[in-house]
Amino acid sequence: MTAMETMKLPNGLTVSHVSMGETALLYRDIFAERCYMQHGITLSPGGTVFDVGANIGMSTLFFHTECAGLAFHAFEPAPDPYAALSANITAHGIDATATRCALSDRAGTAVMTYYPDSTVMSGFHADAASEAALTRTFLVRSGFEEEDVEDMLAGRHETVEIEVPVRTLSDVIAERGVTSIDLLKVDVEKSELEVLRGLSEADWPRVRQVVAEVHDLDGTLKAFVSLLDENGFDVAVEQDALLADTEIHEVFAVRKAG
Repeated sequence: MTAMETMKLPNGLTVSHVSMGETALLYRDIFAERCYMQHGITLSPGGTVFDVGANIGMSTLFFHTECAGLAFHAFEPAPDPYAALSANITAHGIDATATRCALSDRAGTAVMTYYPDSTVMSGFHADAASEAALTRTFLVRSGFEEEDVEDMLAGRHETVEIEVPVRTLSDVIAERGVTSIDLLKVDVEKSELEVLRGLSEADWPRVRQVVAEVHDLDGTLKAFVSLLDENGFDVAVEQDALLADTEIHEVFAVRKAG
């Protein structure tokens, strides 16, 4: 495990992190641009949030500061981000249970590809070449010079294979007696459809809202949206202008009234 450091965010909060640059980008997307609070997504005191692919907990921290009285279940399989996640939950007094595991459509163990210098890209379906190209596109469109981008990417796509525990959403719901999930946030680098498939038919009605990053590979986006539609959600799909014409989309789903 690498040594954990802290940094002060522009809003004055201090967080434990793995990568300063990565955390700055997460802050921009989650806090500054409020990427999750679109298309009718709401938070209410007393609600329960599942943060699947929590990384260091920036989403959990944002939701916590956005709405008092939320309870969280945060899931992160990689050791270093999980350590930061746990530290951030404690430091900010968040009512959260952090679990070092991945969620999927089956329980057991699996080998994930971990990027020590680009932790948010870690996952079960890693492709270093395509992910390097995607990162390059994003950084260039963000205004960085090509030469600077190459320096920033140097070494960032070295990987380590790690074995991690895997559970399903319905396993967790049953074990913890969860009666409702007011917001299910999913950011799991190409495993998002498997996460939804880990919900049993009986548990789908417990979910009120879903917000997810979806990688549209081999029809995943269509399958993901269809599964939400079949289970009673109004669905909206967005794409960040910096990621236009790439595989990455944001999906927002709110359960239909009645």
